[in-house]
Amino acid sequence: MSATQREAPAVEPPTDVPALSDGVTGRALRALRLPLFALPATALAFGAPAAWLAAAGVSWLVVAVLTIAALAFVIASLLTAHLYGMWLRPAARLLAEQPWRRAAVTVFRPARGRTPLLVTEPDGTRHALVAVALPWAVQQVFARTGRVWLVGPDAGGWVALRSSGLALPLGAARVTAADVASGYEVEVAQPAPVRAPVAAADAVVSRLIAGPRRRSRTELIAPTVLLVFAGVVIADLLGRDFAGELLELTLFVLLATLLLAGLLAWRVRKVRYWAKVDRMLGVGGWTPVPATLAESAVDGGPRTVTAQAVVAGRTVPVTLPRASQALRANVAGTGKLWVAGVPAPGAEAVAGLPGYPYLNLARFGP
Repeated sequence: MSATQREAPAVEPPTDVPALSDGVTGRALRALRLPLFALPATALAFGAPAAWLAAAGVSWLVVAVLTIAALAFVIASLLTAHLYGMWLRPAARLLAEQPWRRAAVTVFRPARGRTPLLVTEPDGTRHALVAVALPWAVQQVFARTGRVWLVGPDAGGWVALRSSGLALPLGAARVTAADVASGYEVEVAQPAPVRAPVAAADAVVSRLIAGPRRRSRTELIAPTVLLVFAGVVIADLLGRDFAGELLELTLFVLLATLLLAGLLAWRVRKVRYWAKVDRMLGVGGWTPVPATLAESAVDGGPRTVTAQAVVAGRTVPVTLPRASQALRANVAGTGKLWVAGVPAPGAEAVAGLPGYPYLNLARFGP
């Protein structure tokens, strides 16, 4: 890594074929379509039994639980349709007809979940766009790299977007008549993520793990309190005579206690996992490791993949358990696996991509 390098090499979309010919784009489009069918179906799966049980005079508590679940999925369905419902059909047509085009982008501060973008193509054509549901990490990638890939706009002003490194595999946007350039530009939190003294100081990565790490701790509270309460109930029941309904109640409480103990053990494991990741991110800065990963492992394949990496002059296998498709694509496309600190054969490290929202454990073979 050169002393002046600011950005890690990241995979980019092909620009010489229709965008939908790219497997990543096709999968991203299917993933955005799926909730439009799955969420209403799930709402119906909860709502129909709720209506039937209510008519049958079953306990109001059971009916209330099913109704609340059905309403939650109805709300999620409406929200998803609001964000992507009108965009999906024209986007699918654009993606099938046009290749991705690279352009420069300026990102402005979002308002009410919509992010203004000013896109400038190489021929000078400018598009004022409003993108929906653009996460903070993607805003940072756009603002830091100044690059975006797009298809469109069509006659209705619809546009599909993609970022480098697959931080945004596929995004929805539309042309706006508003003067987006009058807003405040998004401030780049870290202009050179590869130069971070330790990987834990990577602004995007630190924000990525902050939420799950905090939740893993707070999620210990409920099962711990319930387990203590269950222990008190069991102690009281054991001091009584076991007969009839009391025996059934005792068995039920014991079963519930075992389930709570299992839930608590799982959540303790999550706490330990995030503590381990946090510790490993602090061992050093990002280090690029030459690695090869078969293209077949990128397009589907098992959740755990094995690449070949060069460590300390030796070629060793490196296992990436439950690696995301985006991380796999970046390893295969760039020939680099970025890890926190200096890897060693037989050791574990945290893998990712500097400045991008990916993290994964990497286990280097002997």
